[in-house]
Amino acid sequence: MVTMDDVKGLLQQLFSRATEQVPEIKSWDKVYQFSVSGLGDFYIEIKNGSMKVVEGRHPSPIATLSASQEVFEKIMSGQLDAMKAFLGGQLKITGNVLDTVNLKRLIDAGLGKSSGL
Repeated sequence: MVTMDDVKGLLQQLFSRATEQVPEIKSWDKVYQFSVSGLGDFYIEIKNGSMKVVEGRHPSPIATLSASQEVFEKIMSGQLDAMKAFLGGQLKITGNVLDTVNLKRLIDAGLGKSSGL
């Protein structure tokens, strides 16, 4: 069972690796909200070349991503493609769905995969 500390560490690792692969991430000013059943609500804020993971809800995220903990863990480990999870109804996105492509780029780059976009 993954804890919030595990999630924070993993996301920081992905972000660190991704900034090497996708340098424009350093100029982003974006907030993505996550609602993961079994884990809770948290958001990632990417701003001024850094990222922070905060427990709770952000008042105005770009998009909100909702999934079960199992699906979230599979996406974050690279076992499940986020686009396939979304199209298969395992990942729900509200807000600016198109901008979540940038989040997918970050995750894919952090995992060492090509996003294909």
